Amino acid sequence: MLVALSVLNAVLIAYLFLLTMRIVLGWFAPRALGRPWDILRAITDPFLGLFSRVRFLHGAMFDFSPVAAVLILVVALDLVNQLLYWGRITLGFFLASVLSAGWMGARFILLLFLILGIIRAIPYFVRTSSGAQVWRVVDMIVKPVVDFVTRLFRFGARSGFRQHLLFTLGVLFVVWVVGEILVRSIGDLFQKLPI
Repeated sequence: MLVALSVLNAVLIAYLFLLTMRIVLGWFAPRALGRPWDILRAITDPFLGLFSRVRFLHGAMFDFSPVAAVLILVVALDLVNQLLYWGRITLGFFLASVLSAGWMGARFILLLFLILGIIRAIPYFVRTSSGAQVWRVVDMIVKPVVDFVTRLFRFGARSGFRQHLLFTLGVLFVVWVVGEILVRSIGDLFQKLPI
């Protein structure tokens, strides 16, 4: 049993590495890689395809299905490592692992928009032109989040985009910090469950 779990652990790590390569290389010009790219796609696309069918993982500009695929592999790897180390999986460990993976995905999205928002705020603080093409592209990505947060908190309509952006950055930062604390605390409680 121990040998089978060790082999499964190695296979999951290798597949996670291949999946990560597939995702990262897909951002660039993968066709230039030729046959290796085709082999990598043949290995990883069936698994990615399972998640690409889930509608809520597709936003207007982003496809989060690869993130979900990676998180599922991370949970599986955690469970296999738990079996290797302790010889059993408790309900508490399973719940803590799922919670941790879910937070990892949410944290990735939060930090992505937080970083993009900070980048978008740069022209406001260094007094450069905020009408450049690069800022318009960042606006297209950040504006839906800013609009959502300002609607959620009913932030004053009289204030401008700059105030809305800064308010949104504050909210994202607070959500990130509070989320870290809550997930760590709840995860510790889950792991202490006797079953």
